[in-house]
Amino acid sequence: MKVVRKIALGIILIFLLMVWSGIVRNVTLGEKTMGLLTQPIKVFSEGVSNMKKAYTYIFKAPDYYIKTKDQDTLNINKLNYNLYGLYSYRQGDAFNIELKNFKDNSLKHEWKVPIDKLSEHYKVDGNDRLYPATLMPNFDIIVSCNERPGLLRMDASSKEKWFNEDFIFHHAMNRDSLGNMWIPAVKHENGVIVPMKMELDGQVTDFRDDVIVNIDVNTGKTLYSKSLTDIFLENNLDYLINKSPYVNDPFHLNDVQPVLESTPYFKEGDLFLSFRSPSLVIQYRPKTNKVVKVLEGPFTFQHDVDIITPNSIAILNNNSVVTKVTYDDVIEFKPTNHPVNRKINHSNVLIYNFEEDAYSSVYEDVFIEHEIFTAAEGLYRIFPNGDMFFEEQGSGILWVINQYGVVLKTTLKSDIEGYHYLPNWTTTYLDDELQSLN
Repeated sequence: MKVVRKIALGIILIFLLMVWSGIVRNVTLGEKTMGLLTQPIKVFSEGVSNMKKAYTYIFKAPDYYIKTKDQDTLNINKLNYNLYGLYSYRQGDAFNIELKNFKDNSLKHEWKVPIDKLSEHYKVDGNDRLYPATLMPNFDIIVSCNERPGLLRMDASSKEKWFNEDFIFHHAMNRDSLGNMWIPAVKHENGVIVPMKMELDGQVTDFRDDVIVNIDVNTGKTLYSKSLTDIFLENNLDYLINKSPYVNDPFHLNDVQPVLESTPYFKEGDLFLSFRSPSLVIQYRPKTNKVVKVLEGPFTFQHDVDIITPNSIAILNNNSVVTKVTYDDVIEFKPTNHPVNRKINHSNVLIYNFEEDAYSSVYEDVFIEHEIFTAAEGLYRIFPNGDMFFEEQGSGILWVINQYGVVLKTTLKSDIEGYHYLPNWTTTYLDDELQSLN
């Protein structure tokens, strides 16, 4: 009889826990079905959650913190001009977006995006990130809920103006000559990616098909979208899809860079698309649905294509290699007397000249000397004075370098001793650019 009672009690407890979990989830997502009890339930549940977070913070920092190495604790700052960085970081139950002057480390402006606000649109995960952010007139910002169904515009007081959840948006976003925004995306249903299918020898495989999307910055409405699979097939470039080492992610689109002015080598409205998986950059013309040029240069897993002159573009060469492809069979190698020292310790920025059909690197000796390397992500910007901003995403270090060496080396200090924040695709602004937006 006692055993039966214990079993019955256990079933009741499990049922009550399930009911409690459902109540907490609904309250967390902003529902008010519990009436006057809604707020007390939320406070109590957050108290338990905060105890768990406190334990995590003490014994293990969350993934959006980076352990600061000894060699990175000493900052370098030789900036003689104002350089503003717009970046985001996760802190507890909110995302902070800050505009900081790196010259004197002063905070110019900040925005906050509470997790419960984002939860109205999608389920927020513990390691979600917001990036990148773009500054708009009157200190509005547009920020991407990276790899989540959300593109958000807020005013200077962090009030939402519009929220686009047509696609799962990701990676870089750039404005075109009309002022609208281009950004990589992927189709979804209720936050779950809708894949394309490929059949080979009777075996069907799902794969992620990225989409290029154009957004009206004033209304948040989607103006245009186009599947990459369609672009490649319609231009007889399907063989390039097959070159990717990642069958399930053959494109990994990470940048859509619009051409703002026509030149002999590209037309206004053209798009430079960067694909990490096949280490490929293409020049695409949406008006005619034509791929104008394919670049398979001395770069691997590249990011961030910028147009820097009327006849040249710059590319962030991550200079990394495929590390997760495995083979079913064990490969046996014979001993060799011809060892090759093949060490990769730096990324770089390459310039491609259309007129000369040639590549050259920028400040590569500085990249080599300081082992500036990010295996994934990362971005850069070359300023009019020749200085280059570089975000070393993997280690969370922000650099400004030039032909003479390092001008700035810094990290985003966090609220946990010995750690700094993971930077999330920092957007930079100079004085005149900031003044034109204010």
